[in-house]
Amino acid sequence: MKNTCVYHLCVSCKKGLMFRGRRDYIRFINNMALLAYKYHIRILAFAVMSNHYHIGIMADDFEQFFRSLKVSYSNYYFHKYGVSLPRMSCFVQEAVGNLHIVTLIAYILRNPVHHGIVGHPFAYPYSSAGCYFAYNGSLYSIGRAPVIKREKTYLPEGYRGDREGMIDPMSIVDFRMVETLFGTSGRFMYFITRYSGPKWEKEQTDENASVAPVTLSTVEGSDTDLDSCLKYERGHGHLLVPDQLLCEWVDSEVVPGLGCCSFTQLGWGQATEVQRMLRSQWKITQEQAERCLFHT
Repeated sequence: MKNTCVYHLCVSCKKGLMFRGRRDYIRFINNMALLAYKYHIRILAFAVMSNHYHIGIMADDFEQFFRSLKVSYSNYYFHKYGVSLPRMSCFVQEAVGNLHIVTLIAYILRNPVHHGIVGHPFAYPYSSAGCYFAYNGSLYSIGRAPVIKREKTYLPEGYRGDREGMIDPMSIVDFRMVETLFGTSGRFMYFITRYSGPKWEKEQTDENASVAPVTLSTVEGSDTDLDSCLKYERGHGHLLVPDQLLCEWVDSEVVPGLGCCSFTQLGWGQATEVQRMLRSQWKITQEQAERCLFHT
């Protein structure tokens, strides 16, 4: 048996989106939870974005879990939208040593901030940011009215779901392990809010010079606009309109109005007109408008 290690799993697509609506996010998070239970994976942290996701895990073998997670969601997406997921890329990063691990977890939880979706990690609904140093109860379901048809999911013992059928992240995340790694809530908050920079890298190098430090670049990938990430990290940028909001508007109002069942059925002329409508109504870039309608 392999030694238990901490890994960062990341999957992303350059064009198009992996998750269009809340139900897509719920299905993916539920798949992740059930597969982690099946393959004995300890999930430390996760953040699911519209075109990529990050998962921090502790495991001795992650390959079956990772493969099954990608296949299960790809099958769901094809069944729902009638097309394959946009072309994806993935990478795995190992973290060794306390500072490397807590830095990795912090960067995963800060991901929605780096992409300009929210101003702080705890405002994002599809991550585990709210699971640590918190009450171990179903806080995610308090005061939330059902807005979609409930997912029918059979839960393992000890797992809880909210009124929309989403498995409570506190049921699946090993928050006790993460709390042990950080030590105190103060240290956790420090890592969640501190600015990226050379000092952070030096601390990791001093801990273990034989392992490359975990940085914004190694977590986000080489194709990411790091300057933009740093701008949002410091609170200097205007928050973006979430892709989910745009896609749900297109799928529930625009597409039916054009006599189609799915955005994938739009003709070239129709797609061009919808892109114009998106830019006009939501004041977004052409790139984001195209992303919301792209399919293979």
